[in-house]
Parts: sequence; C-alpha cells; structure tokens
Amino acid sequence: MINVIMIILLCLISLLCFFTFFKKPKDSSDLPPSPPSMPIIGHLHLLLSSLIHKSFQKIASNYGPLLHLRIFNVPIVLVSSASVANEIFKSHDVNISSRGLPPIDESLFFGSSGFFSAPHGDYWKFMKKLVVANVLGPQAIERSRTIRAEELERFYFDLLEKAMKKDTVEIRREAMKFTNNSTCKMIIGRRCWEENGEGERVRGLITESIALTKKVLFANLLRKPLEKLGIPLFKKEIMDISGRYNEVIESFLVEHETKLEKHHQGKDLMDVLLEAKEDENAEYKITRDHIKSLFVRSSYCCPRSHDARRYYITTGQLALLSRVLKEPFFR
Repeated sequence: MINVIMIILLCLISLLCFFTFFKKPKDSSDLPPSPPSMPIIGHLHLLLSSLIHKSFQKIASNYGPLLHLRIFNVPIVLVSSASVANEIFKSHDVNISSRGLPPIDESLFFGSSGFFSAPHGDYWKFMKKLVVANVLGPQAIERSRTIRAEELERFYFDLLEKAMKKDTVEIRREAMKFTNNSTCKMIIGRRCWEENGEGERVRGLITESIALTKKVLFANLLRKPLEKLGIPLFKKEIMDISGRYNEVIESFLVEHETKLEKHHQGKDLMDVLLEAKEDENAEYKITRDHIKSLFVRSSYCCPRSHDARRYYITTGQLALLSRVLKEPFFR
C-alpha cells in the first residue's frame, strides 16, 4: 500500500514539474532572444560561474544587448546597451512597468494599495509626485537641512561620548541610526530609532519584515506550482506583520491629524499626504490605507543587508571628516 502511494505521488510530482518547468508558454513570439536554457533552473547556470555583473556582461557579449532570461519561473529582461536602455526607460517605460508579486488585497505589507507594488498609473504617478516634491526634490532637501544638521550633530556627539568612555562602537549600527532618524524626521516628523518601547517595537517589525520579504521573494520562484496546489505563500505571517504595522502607523496618523487641527507650523510628508487625502480636487483620491502602505514599505527600504555594511561604514567615516562637515549639504 505504501509503495502504491509513493508511486502515485511520484507521478503527480513528475506531471507538476513537466507542466510547470518543461512546457513552453503558447504566446512567446514577442519575447526577446534567449540563450539556451536548462530544464527547471532556466538560465541560472549561466550566472553562477563568477560575479553577477560579470556573468551578465559575458552573456550580453555572446548573445546580444537585449535578452530574455529565466530563473526557475521568474522572467528577466537583460539590457546591456545604452541605446536600448534609453528606449526602455524613456520611450516604453509604461509598457515595461510591471510588478512580479501578486497583491494580498487586505495586507498593508504586500497589498494592492502599496506604492512600491502598484502598477504604473494615476495613483503611482500622483504618489511619486508628492514624494519627490516633499522628500527628494531640491526644495525639500533644502528645507530638511536643519534636520540633517541636528541628526549629524547628535551622531557626532554620540560617537565622541563613546570614545571618551572607551566603549566599543559598532559603526554600522550608529550610521544606520543616523540615516534612519534623519529620514524618519523628514517623513513623519519624529525619530524612529529611540531607545524606548516604541522604538524597539518598530525595529522588531522592520527586522521581521526584511526576513519575511526575503522568504517571499525566494518562494516566488516556485509560486506558480505552489498556487496550483493551493499552498498559500506566507499569507498568515504577512497578515500578522501587516496588522502590527497598522497599529503603529495609525497612532502616527492620529498624532498628525491632531497637529493639523491645531494648525501646527512645519509639515512633513505624512502631513502632506493627510491634506491630499482630504483634498476634494486632488488629481487622485488617496485613502488612509494608501498612506499606511507607503510608510510600511518606506520603513525598511533603507539598505540593511550584509552587502550594505560598506555603505554604513562609509557614511560613518564621512560624518567624522571635518572637511565634509563644512559642505553646504550638511549645514
């Protein structure tokens, strides 16, 4: 009996692998040229021999400037020509804009209201304009000069205090605190890296979010066969983190709404978004979930991986250079 069950399972797995990995899609005539691939893994074997950018360079030099690659079930378009890149990002940017992960509509974490996972459309363009105008644009950078100066001074004196006490200093952690607090004060008007209960809660959520995102991105390689079997991809974990994020950001929103009612001077990005939500003549009518989703994804999009350590070390070194401190950007 056990042998029969094993044979049936083996047959089912074989059929699943065939239809998932071996059967070619019917509508593939419009795809760019593709190098020879292997079953199941696709072109993964071409990327394992050396550093990833050198592997891409080698593939492009052998097969052309515009290629279609496949890693398991994930399609990749490889562009290695400046002229082709210009065509894609300027002439056909709307056509090639897509998002690989399907949304979980009720989730703030990967939901359809998220700015980072939204399709290229009216909502995405409206939110991009608000973010650029109030965080990334030249005028926004100029307005935030005082914030950066305050956080840089705090960063400098924290290191100086630890040096005088001869304490061990983890530059990566201190630089992360500096960059995150500067960004948080620009977008929500408060520091996010405080040594208190709320700060610990936010940092815990960020750590869990990063770990879960890595698992979801890896599982996305096998998303189609798992979905066919009815196996959800971390939906329970996603909804749990989303609910806890919702509680934290809701408290921030209530705090900012109270501040707006009192006509408090000085606006951050959250104030701007709340005003846009109430604006009947806005180009796009955003909701409370739109605002929350933006801040959920923004909270952990700063570089925090192992490869980002050099970024934080460099930031710490630059912050200690007196010549750099005199630059207009830091004043």
